[in-house]
Amino acid sequence: MVWAGALIVLITFAAILKNLEARMVLILSGAAMALIAGIAGVEGCFDGAMQAFISQLINESLVPTICACMGFSAVMEYTKCSSNLVYLLTRPLQKVRFAVVPGAILITWLINIVVMSAAGCAATVGTLLVPMMLGLGVHPATAAACILIGTWGNVMNPGQSFNVQVGELASMTGLEVVSSFTMVAVIALAASIVLLTAIDITMVKKGNKQGAAYAAEPGSAVQAAASQGASARNDSNPGSAPVKINYFKALIPATPIIFLLLGNAGVLPNFDITVWMLSCSVLGLLLDVRHVQDGVKQFFNGVGNSYRDIITLMAAASVFTFGMNAVGLTGALVDVMKNSTAIARLGAGFGPFIIAALSGSGNAAAIAFNTSITPHAADLGYAVEAMGSVAQIAAAIGRSASPVAGVTIICAKMAGVSPMDVVKRSILPMLAAVLIFMFMLM
Repeated sequence: MVWAGALIVLITFAAILKNLEARMVLILSGAAMALIAGIAGVEGCFDGAMQAFISQLINESLVPTICACMGFSAVMEYTKCSSNLVYLLTRPLQKVRFAVVPGAILITWLINIVVMSAAGCAATVGTLLVPMMLGLGVHPATAAACILIGTWGNVMNPGQSFNVQVGELASMTGLEVVSSFTMVAVIALAASIVLLTAIDITMVKKGNKQGAAYAAEPGSAVQAAASQGASARNDSNPGSAPVKINYFKALIPATPIIFLLLGNAGVLPNFDITVWMLSCSVLGLLLDVRHVQDGVKQFFNGVGNSYRDIITLMAAASVFTFGMNAVGLTGALVDVMKNSTAIARLGAGFGPFIIAALSGSGNAAAIAFNTSITPHAADLGYAVEAMGSVAQIAAAIGRSASPVAGVTIICAKMAGVSPMDVVKRSILPMLAAVLIFMFMLM
């Protein structure tokens, strides 16, 4: 049974790499392993697989938190609160050229904590930052890479689906999970910034054109974007009309995390992140009372999308995990990893990273790993929250090294370059980041 299960797992990840529907693949694979186990005499396989699926769809600790967070994110985008925050953070960069590349990565990373969709964050931040960077003479591929590299910041949100999942496994809150890797995340981000800056300087010295040079070529793909960037720079001049920032709106996206931290410190009631997300969603909706009805629709669109895209994927992965357990594959893998902790470390880090880099999404791989192997982390000599965090963060980082990821295509299109040109600049910073997590957390 174990070898049959191993073959099915290999076929499963091959199908995911081919970009087949991940939920379909996980459910079929899990059902196939459960069927094999049932034929071999293991009792309760069919019922167990169904219960594993249903239990995730109604999981009281996961569903409300994830849906509330994504609903809040949708409200922030609809009310332009996130856009105001972007304008507030990017305005100083227009006056300090040498800080543009580090600043763009940092701003994208910070915005992604609130706007948790990688593609949504790239669109929100990139429409302003990419033209501005091109106007300041940054190479187009570097400008796109700055946005792409910053799109793993959502791992810092306590309400992010993977943090909630890992917290449930480790009997911790989402905030406690994030706190366990915050310092490592800062180090990994700093390393990414330094490496991209060094790569850009090296490529420029080898003769690559700067964004301004590209813009000078009639009909070039980035000419219009660079012109917009020049306009953005001119907005800071006294003679032009700058974008008016609503500072109150700019503050709202950060309020749930601020309130959560204050509650944890005893300054405010110590409510769950779900309560703060719902409360701040209402606060955001009240900023535009005339369109509150449309805002409520956007909130529930965000809730529905999160259930469709995240909760159902977790439910499908639970069927896959049940199948692995039924055929004895999970136990066999744990036994192998007990004999070599290096294998466990490599599996948690490079497994989701490579799948994400090749397929454009490592979510399925990270969920499968965290539901099958991570619960046994203590037997392997690791903390549950450490192993689970490495797996989910590696998947997010790997997406930023993938030429086929939707967010990479969006960034490349905004800068007028190919996705592969962008990944040539992001791959080394992302590899460095995942290695830092693997060796500092595990």
